[in-house]
Amino acid sequence: MSAEPGPCGTILENHQALSRRRERSQRELDRARTEFAACQYLQDLPLSVFCAGSLARAEIGEKSDLDIFVIADSSDRLQSRLCEYTLFAHLIRINNDVLGFPPFSNDGEYLKINFIEDLKARTGSRRDDIENLFTARMLLMLESKPLIHSELYNKHLRAILEHYYRDQKGKVSFKPLFLLNDILRYWRTLCLNYEERRHEPDRPWRKKNVSLKFSRMLTVFSTVLPLIAKPLDTLSDLEVLCQKTPLERLSFGLDILSDRDLTNRWTALLDIYEAFLGWKDDDNVEKYLEGGEQKATVRRYAGELSTFLFNALTHDRIPFEFRRYLIL
Repeated sequence: MSAEPGPCGTILENHQALSRRRERSQRELDRARTEFAACQYLQDLPLSVFCAGSLARAEIGEKSDLDIFVIADSSDRLQSRLCEYTLFAHLIRINNDVLGFPPFSNDGEYLKINFIEDLKARTGSRRDDIENLFTARMLLMLESKPLIHSELYNKHLRAILEHYYRDQKGKVSFKPLFLLNDILRYWRTLCLNYEERRHEPDRPWRKKNVSLKFSRMLTVFSTVLPLIAKPLDTLSDLEVLCQKTPLERLSFGLDILSDRDLTNRWTALLDIYEAFLGWKDDDNVEKYLEGGEQKATVRRYAGELSTFLFNALTHDRIPFEFRRYLIL
């Protein structure tokens, strides 16, 4: 996989507003890593902690929080409930008192130790969803950055990717259908989860709808596009792809297609995405969602983004079998 950005990658690098967000995100990521490394209790545990969300996507804003996940190899020490509670206490302290981020979302729903063997073995099972293993596995691949023990993080990421690519060995005609299936399942799950939220009036379902149409959609399909536009020859190439942010993956996929029309529209799409990130920063974000001209703008921008992604995913330079696979 080439390290040099193509035209779309260069346009992304030079986008001023998004560049400022990347710079701020890197500063906050470095600060978080420093504080996590300063915690001796975390240093002594054989586990990796990664962040997801806007910080991992390098698009942090004024209202961003810290979404963290813990992954580990099985060990007797980590099976202890007391160890788990002490770990969570340290994570909460660092998040709230040291870094000053808002409290963990959904009352700490994702605060648990995810064991790597469970993440692999329970793929597609009922427990995959019930125990939030599915979410942890998807976010590890789609939007994650290590906060502590990066060597373990890399080991865990590779273990998951090897699980999805286990049928590649010795097959020239290998296609990453297992991986694509799970990524597309994640997208459908996000859509269904949004519908479930609409029945709970006290929960911010309108904001979730906007995130679904922008950041969630982009995160999922920015990964699908490179996977179907050009086969990744090695597992290392897949690792490099996962280490890119969603916008970087999308620009990489667009540069594979090398379509002048899509490239010419790319700057406008980045402007639209930056507008979405600006809405999220607004103290009165609901004003964009309740009606009138501003809601119409949100809807129009969402339509332009989804149309752009559709045009890329169904491009005639993508093998027909993959275009068909996305539907059938």
